[in-house]
Amino acid sequence: MKEPYEKISPTAKFVAYLRTFTDIPFAKEMAEQSGAERIYQELAGESKESLIRFSPYWEARYKVTNRIIMERGITQVLEVAAGLSPRGIAMTENSEMVYVVTDLPQILDQEKAIAEAILSRLNSPRSNLHFETANALDHESLSRALSIFRPERPVAIITEGLLPYFNREEKTVLANNIHELLSRYRGVWIASDVYTEQYGEAVYRLDERHRERHNRIASSTGSNLENNFFADEDDLRAFFDKAGFQIEEYRYLNVVQDLSSVRILNLTQEDTKRAFELLAASKSLILIHRNT
Repeated sequence: MKEPYEKISPTAKFVAYLRTFTDIPFAKEMAEQSGAERIYQELAGESKESLIRFSPYWEARYKVTNRIIMERGITQVLEVAAGLSPRGIAMTENSEMVYVVTDLPQILDQEKAIAEAILSRLNSPRSNLHFETANALDHESLSRALSIFRPERPVAIITEGLLPYFNREEKTVLANNIHELLSRYRGVWIASDVYTEQYGEAVYRLDERHRERHNRIASSTGSNLENNFFADEDDLRAFFDKAGFQIEEYRYLNVVQDLSSVRILNLTQEDTKRAFELLAASKSLILIHRNT
């Protein structure tokens, strides 16, 4: 089962490169030391220049997750399929935070090595930052990664950008795994990139090369993103309700004031307008365990 999901791992570098146009701490180091730009060029194809102008989306997605964690006062975080997220390094500057980064071995080993190099340069060892090999669809490995947490304190389980690569059956396995974990550790599942077909069409209207890019990623990963969309909002809500979750939404527009990429990229008024239209259509889900 592992081999097909290893094909998804390079997309972490795609996103890591787009974070370099923001003020996200350690994003540039993660991208530079992982060779992210080369993978970005390969996956983005002819849209490599135009996509950069949508960097506010990737920045907002990242900062929404941070905001949810902070607003809820959560100090135990499990990031599933973390890719090359610099969040663990940044958040564990707070000694009260316990952060577990998980992914498949190939990408996890690279992220760990980069994180250790950054922390060594800063002379800032982190006993509260952990790296654990885990497959999102394997309950045992997720449970093992979570076992370091104290059960009396709430946890946040993050899947940032993972769900689009999973078909319905795989989404169901993931949801069941996380529901069971949150029956033992109270807290929330923060899920971003939970797409519907209508959302996909809205994105295609805003970015004419988006479908071409999806096709390139599908060819590279073996995962057809369009086929994995929820049919509509009713379908989305029915799925998570059946899986035993109460659903709250957190809109990307809530972090507009925190976005740096518009300034860093010196976006034109038209590019800013299109990026903000995408933000207006985007949200993360806060999923809370409900006894079924």
